Amino acid sequence: MSLDEAAAHLERSRATVGHWERGHSRVSAKDLEALLALYKTPDDVVEQLHQLRRESGQRGWWQSYKLPQYLAPFVGFEAEASEIFHFELGVIPGLLQTENYARAIHEAGRLVLTDVELQQWVDVRLKRQERLSEDGALALHVVIAEEALRRVIGSRKVMVDQLERLAEFAARPNIRLQVLPFEAGSHEGLHGPILLLRFSDPGHCDVAFSDTPLGGHVIDDIRDVAELARLFASLQARALDEADSAELLRSIALEHASRVKE
Repeated sequence: MSLDEAAAHLERSRATVGHWERGHSRVSAKDLEALLALYKTPDDVVEQLHQLRRESGQRGWWQSYKLPQYLAPFVGFEAEASEIFHFELGVIPGLLQTENYARAIHEAGRLVLTDVELQQWVDVRLKRQERLSEDGALALHVVIAEEALRRVIGSRKVMVDQLERLAEFAARPNIRLQVLPFEAGSHEGLHGPILLLRFSDPGHCDVAFSDTPLGGHVIDDIRDVAELARLFASLQARALDEADSAELLRSIALEHASRVKE
């Protein structure tokens, strides 16, 4: 049975099943049951495999949070990635958000959250940022459309703090931040964000993630991922260089600051 056939039967992505097989992510009890049934596993092996699953190392930190089912696999992939390429059209990328900005985003999100759930979602977003400052820091290439910098999320004060944080991130050697200005006109990212993950393991293919109002899913088709990579490279070429991006960022931050009391 091919990987694609197994993934289709289990209603999982090809990348997810591939990660189970290579030991890059931990299989759930429910998914293991489905695999055992699919592969007609002998009874004397079933319990051994269940025991192995129970003993299969530590849970990922994200598993202690109540994340949506569609998001947990992506956070797992992100935790393993060595390099991320991210374009955002209308908001600041999650890995670069301040706590107040992240809270305002989730308050306006597609789900109605309790105060406890809201704080958990914000905590997860902040926890994910730790990879940007740890040893062997994650390399992050970001292109942010100018409208995301000008759109007021939360309040003008929230935006001032957010843009100041962006400037701090942009000064780090592992982060390349570019702004796509209005003057760039029509561009490849008009239909939404692009998010690609690359891994240090040469046997681990790049993956992408698509986030929509109805949920999200991992994209692992080689051709689709390659096309998204091409689009991201085009957006990088259209965007301002890092120095000019930093200057525009400062200018927009000053505009927000001048209107804080309005």
